Amino acid sequence: MKTFPHFLKALFPLAAALLFAQGCGCGRETTPPESEQPVEEEVAEEEPGYDPLAPVRAFPDTFPRRSHLPDVRETVASGPISNSLFSPGRDLVYIADQRVWWESDTDGETDDECDHSMHAAAELPFRRLVEMCVASGATLRVQEAYRPQGIHAGLSLHKEGRALDLTCPTLDPDNPDPLRPSPRSLEILAKLAWAAGFDWVLYECPKNSGPHVHASVRRDGELPEW
Repeated sequence: MKTFPHFLKALFPLAAALLFAQGCGCGRETTPPESEQPVEEEVAEEEPGYDPLAPVRAFPDTFPRRSHLPDVRETVASGPISNSLFSPGRDLVYIADQRVWWESDTDGETDDECDHSMHAAAELPFRRLVEMCVASGATLRVQEAYRPQGIHAGLSLHKEGRALDLTCPTLDPDNPDPLRPSPRSLEILAKLAWAAGFDWVLYECPKNSGPHVHASVRRDGELPEW
């Protein structure tokens, strides 16, 4: 009876081990369960051509003196002030656009007003308005923004930075004075402010100060359909 050479006898245990491993799936590349596979995050694609600084409403045909849009009270369109819901440190933003003329920058050290500060909900419509004025070759002038004390009425939205008083004399190319607004420049500015997304716009002609456009926003920043 013939016998296997010694080196073949030594290979039997190794071969048996390899066959066992192949039978149980060990040593092969396997695909991890679905739950363990890396998940690719879906990236939301912006709508083609979307511009957050583009006008959001149609321009009104006219905007007469002392008129406002929409045809409701400011407290209905923009909401009343609320000391319990407002926090200057949390809700105000500081805007330093050099294309804008800020009245508080020229008031001197005796006035603590800061027209660069406004409620965060006013930032986007304000920036839209700036872009529209710049596109017209005009310089927007901010006369009043956040002002917790002083000249405004006790329930004024200026006390939360949700109202802005604005002029833009150079919107009227026929205006001889680049510092004093003409009726035409204020009518154009009121139309632009409404198209920019402010929730309540007034072509204001107060007795104790010069005419201007008063524009305010809701606290939540939502754009209602009027």
